[in-house]
Amino acid sequence: MSITSQIEVASEDVKSMQVPEWLMNGQPLKIFWTPMTVKDQKKITQRYPNFYENIMDIEVQVHIIITKGLDDKGDPLFDFADKKWFDNRDPLVVMRIASSIIQNKTVEELEKN
Repeated sequence: MSITSQIEVASEDVKSMQVPEWLMNGQPLKIFWTPMTVKDQKKITQRYPNFYENIMDIEVQVHIIITKGLDDKGDPLFDFADKKWFDNRDPLVVMRIASSIIQNKTVEELEKN
């Protein structure tokens, strides 16, 4: 018997953050995400090999947000057709969101460190 059949995985910890620079119905957009998985990393590295080494590349950051960003129902918030939309966004906002997702920490948790 494989050991993986005996391993219990803790429930996924869904994180979220508000993005005051991006409004939806007059309210700050709220982005949800689950921790990065091996499957997510495989998807990203297909397009961006060694993406952790290139984490400061804005295209990598946008890809992370599109891949991991969820709405409050757990559905994808963005799709790759939205990639052009990101071209006109503040790169510091994109970086803040992608960093939170990669580290699986909210902005408040990152500020504590």
